[in-house]
Amino acid sequence: MRNRFLVLFFLVFLPLTALWSQVQVNGNVLDNRKNGLPNVKILFLLGADTISTATDKEGRFQVQLAPGKYGMIARFDAENEYKRNVHIPDVNSFILDPVVFDFGFIEVDINKAKEDLNGLDKIPPIDLQKQVLGGVERMLVLTQAGVNSNNELTSNYNVRGGNYDENLVYVNGFLINRPFLTRSGQQEGLSFINTALVEDIYFSSGGFQSMYGDKLSSVLDIKYKRPDSLRISAMASLLGVEAHVEDKVGKHDRFQYLFGARYRANGYLLNSLPTKGNYNPIFWDAQAVTNYTINEHWSWSMLGHVSSNTYQFAPQTSQTDFGTANQAYSFNIYFEGQEKTKFLTSTVGTSLNYTSKKYEGKTFFTYFRSDERETFDILGEYFINELEMDPSKEAFGDSIAVLGVGGFLNHARNKLNADIISVYHDGSVIFKPKNKNTKHELKVGAGIQIDHFNDVLSEWKFVDSAGYSQVDQQTDEVDLYEVIKSKLQLDNQRYNVYTQDHWEWKKSRKNIPVSKTYKFKDSIGNFRETIVRDTIEEGRSSLVLDYGLRGTYTTFNSDGFITPRLSLTFYPVKYVRKDTLFVRRGVRYRLSTGLYYQPPFYREYRTFSGQINPNVKSQKSAHFVLGMDYSFFMWKRESPFKFSAEAYYKYLWDVNPYEVDNVRTRYFAQNNAVAYATGLDLNLNGEFVPGLMSFFKLGLLSTKEDVKDDYYYDYYNAAGEKIIYGFSEDQVAVDSNRVNPGYIRRPTDQHVTVGVLFQDHMPGLQQLTCQVGITYGSRLPYGPPDHSRYKDTLTMKSYFRVDMGMSYDLLYRKPGKTRNFLKKMESAIISFEVFNLLGVNNVLSKQWVQDVSGKYYSIPNYLTQRRFNVKLIVRI
Repeated sequence: MRNRFLVLFFLVFLPLTALWSQVQVNGNVLDNRKNGLPNVKILFLLGADTISTATDKEGRFQVQLAPGKYGMIARFDAENEYKRNVHIPDVNSFILDPVVFDFGFIEVDINKAKEDLNGLDKIPPIDLQKQVLGGVERMLVLTQAGVNSNNELTSNYNVRGGNYDENLVYVNGFLINRPFLTRSGQQEGLSFINTALVEDIYFSSGGFQSMYGDKLSSVLDIKYKRPDSLRISAMASLLGVEAHVEDKVGKHDRFQYLFGARYRANGYLLNSLPTKGNYNPIFWDAQAVTNYTINEHWSWSMLGHVSSNTYQFAPQTSQTDFGTANQAYSFNIYFEGQEKTKFLTSTVGTSLNYTSKKYEGKTFFTYFRSDERETFDILGEYFINELEMDPSKEAFGDSIAVLGVGGFLNHARNKLNADIISVYHDGSVIFKPKNKNTKHELKVGAGIQIDHFNDVLSEWKFVDSAGYSQVDQQTDEVDLYEVIKSKLQLDNQRYNVYTQDHWEWKKSRKNIPVSKTYKFKDSIGNFRETIVRDTIEEGRSSLVLDYGLRGTYTTFNSDGFITPRLSLTFYPVKYVRKDTLFVRRGVRYRLSTGLYYQPPFYREYRTFSGQINPNVKSQKSAHFVLGMDYSFFMWKRESPFKFSAEAYYKYLWDVNPYEVDNVRTRYFAQNNAVAYATGLDLNLNGEFVPGLMSFFKLGLLSTKEDVKDDYYYDYYNAAGEKIIYGFSEDQVAVDSNRVNPGYIRRPTDQHVTVGVLFQDHMPGLQQLTCQVGITYGSRLPYGPPDHSRYKDTLTMKSYFRVDMGMSYDLLYRKPGKTRNFLKKMESAIISFEVFNLLGVNNVLSKQWVQDVSGKYYSIPNYLTQRRFNVKLIVRI
């Protein structure tokens, strides 16, 4: 009997122990240029059993196997297959030798392959979570020429002279909306885009196709991950925590899901602002993305997002020193009261997708809900003091005179409810022309968007520049600086339809002679040349034409339009010598033009007095963009460097002028201006340090507008001197002169912008990396707060900021080495970050105060100072 039990034990339990002893097998599949090959099917054969997996986009794969001998097959396609026998030892993890497919000569177009989507350029991938103040929008400001932001507290950005409202954002095809009442970056909270879920980023600064919606400036198209296995990440820092999980489950792995949640408290960062007080900002959100493959043709996707932004602030004091070295002032405010804003937003979207060989169709439904509350009662009493600037005086740096004493009281009880429903369909038909060198694809789409806004405005501002105020004895009222009282409702429907035609022609050239000249020194030190020549059997140049029409009609203002758009792209046949081979050089020339109209949304209709102007029409622009991309190899890097240059000109009419206060855009609600924007964007990216992508950008811009029928008068006294109120001794006007200001600088007219995102690692210590972000923006215009655009001719201080982070991967392992401890964990990265490394006092905006003599002072509002942060990122 005992022998039977022993036989049963060996027959049953020993195979189970083999299953328990699983080995994590890692490998990669390359071509003969050592580039990773994605979507290669990998099979491991053990008797009648088959274990299968596939390579990711970088050519890597991972699978769990029991120790033993296997037959391995790597199948690239029906004609290219690699076979070998492999032995898996009894260890925790094991790395296979690379699988290399020798395809012979491959025409490597390092500029085209999967680098664009619907005409949008793909941004090279970087680890967003490791970046300082990481986020997609922050990365755009650092890496994409033409994208600017002078406020590190906001995720908003402007592109080529446009404002924050002129940018389109899509996530997996769903159009994204944001809260409407946000006044400052402190209130804004979290960006919609969760960096832990992002797979690919596509962006265009202008000249985009007609399939994208009705905005004037840019398109950001985010593609979230399609999970292929269970992955978990978590991040914790002094500013908050976040986590995400992804996996595919169900029969044949048909169901994939992504889930991410974030919590952020910016009090530590905001305490570096000049205004001291009790900051209590609490922001959180949760986001889920699912995809279910019904069959080979049909799939169903969903997107869900809920976000809460609560900002509470009780200011106490603020001190600002300003002026020049010869005439310096101090501005001190003592506060009472508090501010509280709360934005609760949610987005639900679903799409049904159909795919066949010739047709692809996607039908989207989205619902956006925003419940916004804004309340504050802030009492401020201020003193303007003149400072002693003579170093020889004992009172150097102290106040020697009080120039003004005043106060203000700001009050608001604002409520906004917004509901936005949209349904739209995108379709794509692929035709097969008789000429094999021709490709033809037609895209069509149509949609409807329903907007509903309920807005209750109760806001007033009292200013007392003399330090006291009297009640009017006749009316028994106090004169207020600004009053907004209204109850508004807006219901609108927007219909749109588009068609986009894509043609591509390829031309073959045979027996192309290529050569490369090398210069070198001979043994006696003389310079000599040698020429390497070869012949390429066949190469193809290509010409791509995209043209389309977009039509939109809005019911609230009975405004309709049709906008044509066109782009022409040429890829010539050019080759470069890399190592011992000639490979195709990535060169692209692109010309795009078209009309871009932006129908007014809710804020464009609302006037300064809090009323709705239904006569506001669409803002209109014509884009002309000429650009080129040039990819090249340098410093023996495996990946190419890429240089891009774009020159552009935008003419705008029916412009709705606006003013920018922090991140709030206030429109004049009139189409009474024309404008233009012209400039040059330069961008260079590549692996300046092997394995780490870095970016350098330079933007040159000029954007101005002419408000129609605006004018003012210059007044002159008896001596013929121009009267400057508050400064001139004789302020009695005896003559005047009418002035038509013409073109003036727009609020976003930043002539020079520079961005750098540089990454490095310690030689011999690859687990220690450094990220540096540098942002520079030249002076922006500003003016007094009286809604007179022609007065906005003053200039602010330039914006300059340096952020630095150092990251160390605690679980890093060198290639070829195994890790026995915590083998399931991909990485554990600890980062030390320094915000505003140089401690620059960047100016966000100006606050205007008046003394008893009528003289105005513009007081700078500064941004955050130097701060330190510690961050831990764990990935499984």
